[in-house]
Amino acid sequence: MTSSDTSPSVLAELYAGRVRTDLLTPFPEQDSDDVQAGTNAVALLEGLLADHLDPETVESTGELPDGLLEKLQGAGLLRLMVEPALGGLGLSWLNACRVVEAAALRSVAVAFVLSIQNGFGSATYLPALSDGPLRELIAEKVATGIVSAAADAEPAGAANESRQTVAVPVEDGAAYLLTGEKLFIGNGAVADFLDVSATVAGTVRLFFVDTSSPGFEVVARHEFMGLRGAPFGRLRLTDVRVPAEQLMSADQDWRMRPDVAVRGMDVERDLGLRAALGRHLVIGPPSLAIARLALEWAREFVGRRVIDGRPLGEYEEIQRSVGEIAAEIHTIETVQQWCLLGLARANTEPELAAAKNITSRAAGRAIDRAMAILGGEGYETARSKAARGVPAHPVERYLRDARALRVAGGVDTMMDRWSFQANHRPSVPAAPGDSYLAVQAHRFATTCQSLAEPTQRQSALLGRLGGELLTLTLLTARTGFPAAEEQSRRRLELLWTAVDDELEPGASPATQLGKQLLDPTEAIVTALWIEAFGTADGDFFSLGGHSMVAVRLAARLRERLGVRVPVRVILEKPTVAELVRHLSEGDHRES
Repeated sequence: MTSSDTSPSVLAELYAGRVRTDLLTPFPEQDSDDVQAGTNAVALLEGLLADHLDPETVESTGELPDGLLEKLQGAGLLRLMVEPALGGLGLSWLNACRVVEAAALRSVAVAFVLSIQNGFGSATYLPALSDGPLRELIAEKVATGIVSAAADAEPAGAANESRQTVAVPVEDGAAYLLTGEKLFIGNGAVADFLDVSATVAGTVRLFFVDTSSPGFEVVARHEFMGLRGAPFGRLRLTDVRVPAEQLMSADQDWRMRPDVAVRGMDVERDLGLRAALGRHLVIGPPSLAIARLALEWAREFVGRRVIDGRPLGEYEEIQRSVGEIAAEIHTIETVQQWCLLGLARANTEPELAAAKNITSRAAGRAIDRAMAILGGEGYETARSKAARGVPAHPVERYLRDARALRVAGGVDTMMDRWSFQANHRPSVPAAPGDSYLAVQAHRFATTCQSLAEPTQRQSALLGRLGGELLTLTLLTARTGFPAAEEQSRRRLELLWTAVDDELEPGASPATQLGKQLLDPTEAIVTALWIEAFGTADGDFFSLGGHSMVAVRLAARLRERLGVRVPVRVILEKPTVAELVRHLSEGDHRES
């Protein structure tokens, strides 16, 4: 990795209306020596999983096999990119992705264990840490062999800037006591060592915590609709003592958001970039594996199916669907290849942030098409299929797992918004060119510049459109797969329709309806009307209301809604609809 904060980004340039084909040509390829190193690591993993993992047992029990983590550790697979001196395999990021993809072909749960450990475990901080006690401690633990994780998300939500977990200095600053709860922590249920975000004097800092410390507790393992067996944990810290040497320096921002990455330093020490690479390791390779399996299963099913004497593969709609799945594979490969190999000539951190949604959505489309082709056999569990003697493709399991990829690492709409915020800058769009891509880039940049204060919905849509424009740009540069380019163009045109609709004055009908449904005012006023009169139909006076009833209603409205409603308003707005309308027109809440 040799790019820096001053290198151009293909995605950021698209926001300025420029298509940087010069950066993309020739499209980067993995060199043969690196390919072989990755092939060896993949073979190592495949042999280990073939001997020690039954995916259907994991699915039914919700547990990984006893001893599997130790075997992965012993083979160096939990230290994919760590230097051999510390027991690692010293792989490139692309080869680490190939290993995680190979794991996902058998079990997405195992892929998550590998990707979280190798993308966000304690070892990932070593290149960024200066010599000192913290670096020495982490290096020692990595060499010994640990399972580690990042404990950031909390019950209040990971999108919040603040953290409710607090760290209180004790012993004249020699240590801190950490108290709080963490949620949805990948590898958290089995980790030996964690980096934990906590608030210190109003600032969020990062602490490295030994899970054997008194006061640390794994409260429970999460159960999800997919990812069965992945050891996600709900964690609780109660006055956990952490030495001050295990606090990361305040000048290093470790957050995952694309708009707060560290800038202006060596790329190996850029924690923002490393977080973006780590997120891709969690999302991109499993997405590619799911798309590959979708194609494999669809082709197998179509090959043995006959409808009214005619092979299923002769039907045009089936041919199209299978081709579209293959195009999704090419799209994911292309985006991943540029994001990782393009670092040698450009700043691909913005592209890595966008790749989260590009790859996970592509995987979702691919497995959904496979489900549609297989029909009832796709929806049927692998165990049920095996019992009746047909190929036991776990399509429904991978459909559930694919949905997790759009949630992990930041839900898709938030990632789209952050991508827009990180790349949109006030500027004069470049002059339009003649090619389709150049025209689209100019239109995109001009639209972005026309919005002084875009709404959340507008910024999310434009962020997604930027990601699709990036996808088409990369596919065009790599060449050789017109089906993938065609699909991307169609998605781009659909997104333009959505953006144009959103730019119309006034909120959309769906937004207005959602606002009404989420506003508790009408429900509470209706309930209080029924409480007072036994029905919400009819006006205050026809139902027998009088001044004392109005006083009681005013008191109950203040209690339930936190608003002061004068008695005269109830008398002047004598129906539920009129009173709700009045309360919704202004801010009547008490400060």
